Amino acid sequence: MRWRDLLTGSGEGFSQLLSRQLEETVVMVEMVLRYIEASTIAEKEEIVLQAGEQEHRADAVRRELMDRLSQTFVTPFDREDINDLSRAIDDIADYAENTIKEIRLYEVEPDIFIMEMVQTLHDAVSALAEAVASLGQDGHASNQYALKAKSYENKMEGLYRKAIAEFSPDTPVYYLIKMREVYRHLSNAADRVDMAANVINSIVVKKNL
Repeated sequence: MRWRDLLTGSGEGFSQLLSRQLEETVVMVEMVLRYIEASTIAEKEEIVLQAGEQEHRADAVRRELMDRLSQTFVTPFDREDINDLSRAIDDIADYAENTIKEIRLYEVEPDIFIMEMVQTLHDAVSALAEAVASLGQDGHASNQYALKAKSYENKMEGLYRKAIAEFSPDTPVYYLIKMREVYRHLSNAADRVDMAANVINSIVVKKNL
């Protein structure tokens, strides 16, 4: 790497790497949608394998971004913000893959809440991807997409509470535990969307100072 690259981070920029990481994460969430809609065991097993490979692809982009961050002296926005945003995106991908694993492990039959929570997560991550894509060019648009992503996190929280409230004293304990575990992974993924959106808002504010 040349000295100019170290100083300016030329080549594929941080915004582009973050966008790539989010693109891989959107694909991962789409795999959760495909998994809960799959009708055969063979389809589901194929998606499980694909999800493992997809998680590796998402991780590879994060490693590339972290390597570039460690080798670049001057960054387009705060280094800590870049790291925090990338880490939150990485967590979303991890929670999405774990959702697939646990639905499979616990032999969960997705209910209406899981279906709606996964769709909400997909909408949230898609809004986040738009926010990052706009980050270097249009701070206002980036902020608006980040706020949209946060609104989906609020929706997810409401769905989580409604799902838990559906349990009754007569609900079998094992069923309650395994469903709550799946709900929790999806809720945690949405929490990371909220964290990422907050970082994006912070980046926009700092760039406008």
